Amino acid sequence: MPDSTVFKDLALRAVGRTVVNFQRLEHNLKIAGRLGPLEGVPDKIARDFGRRAEKASSFTLGQSIEAWLNAINSSDAHTNPTPDLFDPTIRVSFSLEGDSEFHRAHGEALRELLELRNRLIHGGLVNFAWESQDDCDRLVAELTEVNEAIGLQIDFVAAVLKSVKSAHEDAAGDIERIFVEGLADDS
Repeated sequence: MPDSTVFKDLALRAVGRTVVNFQRLEHNLKIAGRLGPLEGVPDKIARDFGRRAEKASSFTLGQSIEAWLNAINSSDAHTNPTPDLFDPTIRVSFSLEGDSEFHRAHGEALRELLELRNRLIHGGLVNFAWESQDDCDRLVAELTEVNEAIGLQIDFVAAVLKSVKSAHEDAAGDIERIFVEGLADDS
């Protein structure tokens, strides 16, 4: 009989790697889920974004997925400007280009990963036959594919977040230059 510690160890390592990758995906989605539209005076936008970040920090993977999908699928909300010359209404929104098939496939892939994660974590491993080399080998093969799928989603969301960060930094620099140059002209 083969040494069961070798194939069990490989299976347990695959499970650990998968759990960590699901946590990485959840972390990125918690950040990405904050990107929905914001509107109001600058103080209100700052408050709302702070509340959104605080709320997202306690999201489950399922809630993170839904927040992200809502952010990328949301349409522009109706603008309701503040009638105050000294507190202008500002609208901040995010959109992800792509056709409806792209959005559907992305959402479906995330929901399938969630379902698999829930099945695995919330019961799939409870009665697993850890002493069976065949079962352990199948689990390692399955989780290798799952980790590849998780990796694709992590890479995609991370690329979007990196692009948003870069665009934000560029816009902030442009706004600062306009503001400083505009003040210089007034003196």
